[in-house]
Amino acid sequence: MNRKATSSLPLPKKILFYLISYTIIIIVAFSLLEVLARLKGFRPFTVKQADIVVEPGGKFFTSHPTLGYTNLPGKFKVTLAGTYSFRATNLDNTLRVTHALDDSNLTAAKEEVWVFGDSITYGWSVNDEESYSWLLQERFPNYEIVNFGVSGYGTLHSLIQLREALQTGRKPRLVILAYASWHDVRNTFTRSRRKLILPSSHLGPVNQPYARLTDDGRLEIFRDAEAYREFPFARHSAFINALEEIYDGYEERHARSHEVTKAILKEIFDLCRANRIELIVAALTYDATTSDTLEYCEREGVKTVSMFVDLTIKANNNLPYDSHPSAIAHQQYAQKLESVLRAGL
Repeated sequence: MNRKATSSLPLPKKILFYLISYTIIIIVAFSLLEVLARLKGFRPFTVKQADIVVEPGGKFFTSHPTLGYTNLPGKFKVTLAGTYSFRATNLDNTLRVTHALDDSNLTAAKEEVWVFGDSITYGWSVNDEESYSWLLQERFPNYEIVNFGVSGYGTLHSLIQLREALQTGRKPRLVILAYASWHDVRNTFTRSRRKLILPSSHLGPVNQPYARLTDDGRLEIFRDAEAYREFPFARHSAFINALEEIYDGYEERHARSHEVTKAILKEIFDLCRANRIELIVAALTYDATTSDTLEYCEREGVKTVSMFVDLTIKANNNLPYDSHPSAIAHQQYAQKLESVLRAGL
């Protein structure tokens, strides 16, 4: 219909004509963009639940007012990919055991060494007695090794844990802070990080605190961020999911995650100095981001050590069931920490 014919239509029909025309244009354009997105390799957003079974109860985590979540107390059998399983024991205070519960010598009052970190420090996918914290306890029986590690935690969690533990009146002889470069995005809890942990959400709460830097460089901590919410129709449209990934990448680049981590580390440094606690930052990863973090620590007068183990080596991981470090890798972690601990203690 040409312009002259259109102009002669009554107003209601004219409005209807333009409404239908623009709707058709939008549908055709969206369809073309959908095809283009799929040709580029994008697919609608899907969440495939991780093949992790926890017995008893089916859950491994519980909510926490400041940390977002923490370990459930109890003894658990965790089965991965329907085949591989490991045993994990969490104390009433939610922390993982580092020695047999009936060992009266080890439970006697003694100076403590606090170890902070994520799933590697916790010892995910290895039995209690195979975690590097347990192995350190065997090497240092005159001290109580306390494993604060929790799967999914970042440096921000370590800061909050340290603050709250010191508020109880306890004070360790030494603190080991296990750092990995992937902690940076955990500390800012960007959308891409929230998206990544969705497959494990059936194990318990996934909400957590996150940090940002103000314009004048101060660290701000926000409590209990909401879980990931995808864009509307992202589960049906590859194009919408592509837009979401572009947006998530933009947020990732502008969150200043590494700078946030340094600000968190500075808070930990100051806290340890104020309480006259020796601190060692132990690097789990070996990359440019980790190197920059260790250089920053050394400039601040903090001791560092590399406990890097190459997890691409088959013997060092639990693939094909799980990519986490194997019992052999944990033995290497303990060995790398032993010498620096002997000097520190």
